[in-house]
Amino acid sequence: MNIKQSLRLRLHRLAKVWSGSALYRRIEKRISAGFQKRLEVAQFSILCSNCIGGTIYHRLGKQFQSPTVNLNLSQPDFAAFCLHLDHYLQQPLCFFDGGMPYPTARLMGDGAEIPDIRIDFNHYPDQETAREKWEQRKQRLDRNNLYLILYNLDGITVETLRKLESVPCKNRVVLTPVPLPEISWSYYIKPVLSQQYPYAYLGRDFFGRRYYEKKFDVVAFLNCKKP
Repeated sequence: MNIKQSLRLRLHRLAKVWSGSALYRRIEKRISAGFQKRLEVAQFSILCSNCIGGTIYHRLGKQFQSPTVNLNLSQPDFAAFCLHLDHYLQQPLCFFDGGMPYPTARLMGDGAEIPDIRIDFNHYPDQETAREKWEQRKQRLDRNNLYLILYNLDGITVETLRKLESVPCKNRVVLTPVPLPEISWSYYIKPVLSQQYPYAYLGRDFFGRRYYEKKFDVVAFLNCKKP
């Protein structure tokens, strides 16, 4: 192990000790209280392609009301899921060996215009747990209080993003690492490549704030005000 790797390991251990401390928890609780105080909506369902939805629910002290929590989809697959929501919600999860240390499943399309999509349940230990949580949270989905969060990644096109404007929802945003003036509901956040998950903006600072929380006003987004 070289000096740089040793230093990184020590910093990681210190960060782990700090994040488990009582002081850290008090600070994070106070930060969360500030977010929660500004929130004007009682309940909401966030459709998203990765862990950002779960971190928002945690920050705001709300129950998970979306099946797309604690999992991962590519952006084209997630866009298809949103565009054909009724179809996919009726499909059973078809698990298969995705070569990953966590469950992977498909939701089947119609063999024509609706494609098969892949879901990586990267926060679940086994298929049964993944299926149970998916079905449970699917039942909680509130179509009258629906929000979409996408990323300008994985080769998703402007054409596909424009199609998503037809999906009925309270608000939508595509977080993008490069300016995307063609899409009025895009929000540019410059990635910091030294951070963990630089293009998902999920890395934490010393006080537990996520990078996207510092750059994008998620409470204003949920309140349907301009972030």
